[in-house]
Amino acid sequence: MNWGIRIIIAYAAGVCFILYFVVRSMMLNTEMAEENYYDKELAYNTHIQGVNNAKKMTNPIVVSTLNNKIYISIDSVVTAELNNGEIHFYNPASEKSDKKFKLSASASGKYIFNNSAFNKGKYYVKISFDYHQQPYYTEQVIFIQ
Repeated sequence: MNWGIRIIIAYAAGVCFILYFVVRSMMLNTEMAEENYYDKELAYNTHIQGVNNAKKMTNPIVVSTLNNKIYISIDSVVTAELNNGEIHFYNPASEKSDKKFKLSASASGKYIFNNSAFNKGKYYVKISFDYHQQPYYTEQVIFIQ
């Protein structure tokens, strides 16, 4: 076998190697971290104002886990008059594990969720609501075992 044939075989093997990885990469499922991120970028100023409002609260929002339950505590004066609230459990590993709950008015300001409703892993608890026509937003990290 002469050098010309060897070069052609090496070149063909290289092309097949590259094509193999191109086909493999096309078969992978790549999901975006968040849907409609362009729309969310437009609402970013409201988000910043909500974060600042939440930091100024006299009683901060507390998220904790204990005995296979997730406890969220918000000032009862605020929760008595809540408007348009939501609790979003965001799992960065899988969009399918995300959970959203409507945040309704409560006289006690306590919200309890069972761990069994969630997959194990890291979650960002994103709490947003309107109080006296002002947005409030906080985000805390929890680990569900």
